[in-house]
Amino acid sequence: MNTKIYQRLLITFFGFTALVWVPWGLYCLFVPEAWSGQVIPGMEVFKLDTATARTEVRAMYGGLQIAIGLISLIAIFKKEHRTTTLLFLTLALSGLALSRMYGLIIDGNSPVFNFTLTVTPETYNSVGLSMYEFPSMLFAWILFIIKPR
Repeated sequence: MNTKIYQRLLITFFGFTALVWVPWGLYCLFVPEAWSGQVIPGMEVFKLDTATARTEVRAMYGGLQIAIGLISLIAIFKKEHRTTTLLFLTLALSGLALSRMYGLIIDGNSPVFNFTLTVTPETYNSVGLSMYEFPSMLFAWILFIIKPR
């Protein structure tokens, strides 16, 4: 594959990743109630009635997601970080998607893939897997495999 085309695809992937992870991470940092159904109807994923639970959401869904988005943003502007960022995102998205898929299969709370915009506590995992995690994981692997040497 042409190196220029590959770099454009890579930058587009990093840009999309940053656009997804940074805003949602910031939102979760400042409004952890997003996961309890108080902000987004149907997103009753966690009970956030304790400081411990809210802090966990702020850290894992806020701070970590902001960092994932920022490393993607840095890789857009710092070419020397692109290979490592792609490796990290490939592994992180694989861990996320495959673990969620495993949970859906083992726990059997909904179909593994669900392409809908209606999110309920029962469909949250399958919608997240179908609409973002699995396609992003596949795209990351494709970029990793076709990387010009």
